[in-house]
Amino acid sequence: MRILTVFTLALFTLGCANNELADLTAPTVQTQDLQDFDQDGVVEAREKCADTYLGATIDNYGCSSVKRIDDSIRLEVNFDNNSSIVKTGDYEKIQEIADFMSKFPGSHVTIEGHCSRQGSSEYNQVLSEKRASAVALILKNRFDVAEFRVAAVGYGFDKPVDPSDTPDAHALNRRIVATLSGTEQSTDMKWTIYTVDEE
Repeated sequence: MRILTVFTLALFTLGCANNELADLTAPTVQTQDLQDFDQDGVVEAREKCADTYLGATIDNYGCSSVKRIDDSIRLEVNFDNNSSIVKTGDYEKIQEIADFMSKFPGSHVTIEGHCSRQGSSEYNQVLSEKRASAVALILKNRFDVAEFRVAAVGYGFDKPVDPSDTPDAHALNRRIVATLSGTEQSTDMKWTIYTVDEE
């Protein structure tokens, strides 16, 4: 009898605690974006890396092991005055860029030509373009870097490292810059039922 009384009191207490029922008819408002635009299994509300490779292993935020390449390297390529001919002694420096690109097949390079503030703007613009093209051609013709991976652009004297009008500043501003971009292609991919072991 005592057990029955305790059980009845417990039910009564629980019933009192739940006397306010939730309104189940109120519509639920969706505040987060649950779409998955890059189809990596992570919703937009959590996504931090929106352009991962399809099938890549990712973390909880949609980021994979792919590393972005974003680097600018000043090449110590020296040109004679008013010349766009690359000296053979500078080929080794250009090869370092080619070796990097060979290691990372997803990389691209833009060769930038820059001049000093000596001479007219028009003349230096053309000269900077010729110098950039000369280095780009060496990458393509001598080191077999695919043409679509190499671009050349001249900036004349619009982007000086040192804007002062001194011999040292002029020498510093006559430069070639290699801007590398792209992605490292060592992506860790998920195993799927479609994966086939290579013999």
